[in-house]
Amino acid sequence: MNIQFSFCYRIVLVLNLLLFLNLYSFGQQKPAQPKGKKIVCNADLLTFDETISSEIQTLTGNVRFEHEGAICYADTAYFNEVQNVIDAYGQNLVVHINDSVTLYGKHLHYDGNTRQAFIDQDVRLTSENTILYTDKLEYDRNLDLGYYNVWGRVESGQSILTSKEAWFYTRVNELYFKDSVVLVSPEYTINSDTLKYNTSTEIAYFLGPTFIYSDSNTMYCELGWYETFTDVCEFQKESKLYNKTQCLTADTIWYDKKNDMGIARRSVVMTDTVENVLFLSQYAEYQQKKGNAYLTDSAVAIMIENEDSLFLHSDIMYVYFDSNQKVTLVTAYYNAQFFRHDLQGSCDSLVYDAQDSTITLINSPVMWTEENQFLADTIRILIQDGKMSEMHYINNASTFADVFDQEKFNQVKGDYMIAYFVDNQIETVFVDGSAECLYYLQEENKDLIGIQKSTSAQMRVFFEENKVRIIRFYENIKGKIYPDEQLQDPFLQNFMWLDQYRPKSKEDIFRPFIYKTSTEKTGKEGEKNESDEDIWEDEINEEEND
Repeated sequence: MNIQFSFCYRIVLVLNLLLFLNLYSFGQQKPAQPKGKKIVCNADLLTFDETISSEIQTLTGNVRFEHEGAICYADTAYFNEVQNVIDAYGQNLVVHINDSVTLYGKHLHYDGNTRQAFIDQDVRLTSENTILYTDKLEYDRNLDLGYYNVWGRVESGQSILTSKEAWFYTRVNELYFKDSVVLVSPEYTINSDTLKYNTSTEIAYFLGPTFIYSDSNTMYCELGWYETFTDVCEFQKESKLYNKTQCLTADTIWYDKKNDMGIARRSVVMTDTVENVLFLSQYAEYQQKKGNAYLTDSAVAIMIENEDSLFLHSDIMYVYFDSNQKVTLVTAYYNAQFFRHDLQGSCDSLVYDAQDSTITLINSPVMWTEENQFLADTIRILIQDGKMSEMHYINNASTFADVFDQEKFNQVKGDYMIAYFVDNQIETVFVDGSAECLYYLQEENKDLIGIQKSTSAQMRVFFEENKVRIIRFYENIKGKIYPDEQLQDPFLQNFMWLDQYRPKSKEDIFRPFIYKTSTEKTGKEGEKNESDEDIWEDEINEEEND
């Protein structure tokens, strides 16, 4: 038993001794030599003080050191030859990184193994036509990358950029700015969250929320670019361009500042805050100097009013502005249709004059107000305080109203008609020249009394709740009341009921078909008839004859 214990004890002692020798040998090994070419130093005076450090050399006066093509000039330096690291100081410290990149500062820490430099105190980095100013800068010679995160300023051409943080890839002349970025050019001031700038092309790329300010407008986007030397820019996300009275938004906006021209694509919305008008489309061109805009592809104008809005659509729209960028004129071409809950219409072309508040319908115009339909060669609407005040029906004017389930109609026609409105409700209609009417007289319970058919030089129709109450005739009055079964032709000449073309909702203004004048398109469903309709009261007719 004792022999076995003694043998084990000796084995443990041997193992401990071997472990001690190994540890002692490891402790006596020299530290691993760092990889990388050695820094080569020169100076007027080189000193070594082993009491301070056994590895650091002190260089004083006209210090110059080189490392793999980079050259530094300084007043004083501390060089650790073992670690291949140097710290240099000087009031005019200069580091030539390569032929195009130079660093200036007052203190440099450089690691020859990693090729990493840190420079601080009044730092400048120059690269071709670009100068970067900051207080502290890290420079990676492997990537040709300068970095700061203590605020900095970059001057390139006529542009000045500042930010809290930035990366400068000097090999490709690109800077990435982050946090509180400001770019100042002769035409713009840009505030951005994230921005990339190429000093060769002088193009700024917006990579985050960005505002662009000029003397005439403000722009916003979250993705886009700006050519500082041409003042051309494009915004591709959450794009907005606005001035004192207008705002333009779209998926993409391209803008030329020098020519004051912009192109917007997809989901285009243009707002005029003075006239309370919205313009929508999928494509728009805007020329501020010329004072106009062109819209197409689902173009819509929305005229906002107190109680309701009018929705207008056409194939093409032109919007014109004055020098204050206030909308003065809107022209809608081809297949124009509009809808408001109390007013609908269509025509080939439409003009809205904001200066005198008129809307003019040209070429095959037709309008509807509740159960009333209006036709003429030209229709003009006058607006006061956002409400209809008058409607002028010029040449071949007529108005028809459904009486019995679109089978029988009250009809009025003449050379010229004027409708007068109060609170957007029709109050009276004055007919001038070749006035005719055909009117179904009814009891209060809607039973038919007879049909009044008459002609006169002039006529005035009075309405109550958009229904005819009284008709008055003037000069050359002729008329007769017919029983229903005795009136052979219940329509005035060229009567047309066009309800199939009537927009019943704001979505209907996009329908591909509208009414167009044709000698073959007359009658209720396009058949030719020689009749018309109007409204009449016996006692009024007698009063006018008297």
